Amino acid sequence: MACPLCTPKNEKVIKSNNLFRVILVDEIPGFVRIILNKHIAEFSDLSLDEYTEVMKEVYRIEKIIRETIKPDKINVASLGNYVPHLHIHIIPRYKDDMWFPDSIWSETHRSYKYETTNEQLNELIKRIKEEK
Repeated sequence: MACPLCTPKNEKVIKSNNLFRVILVDEIPGFVRIILNKHIAEFSDLSLDEYTEVMKEVYRIEKIIRETIKPDKINVASLGNYVPHLHIHIIPRYKDDMWFPDSIWSETHRSYKYETTNEQLNELIKRIKEEK
């Protein structure tokens, strides 16, 4: 079976380079995923320089999300249990979102309407595209 992250379909790519691509995930406004371009399963499969570059991008994107859409919390996760291809989820969370305080992969607790504006999302995308 082909890896869905090696053969992506309909990704909303915000930024890409030789090491990874950054995509916007529709499930939650501002949810971003960093996907490694090579098919590896663990951080320790990266060189130390590659690891550093990826983690700098995680830090930078988390900061941008906090500044532009102002969530109550950010979840950063790299699981790979279902898809063993290294990818990092950067997820804005709100104290009254559908899952809080549990992970977004848990049962929902309530309904929730996100108040993130198109202007905020456009600013988020613009800033992520900027090289730093």
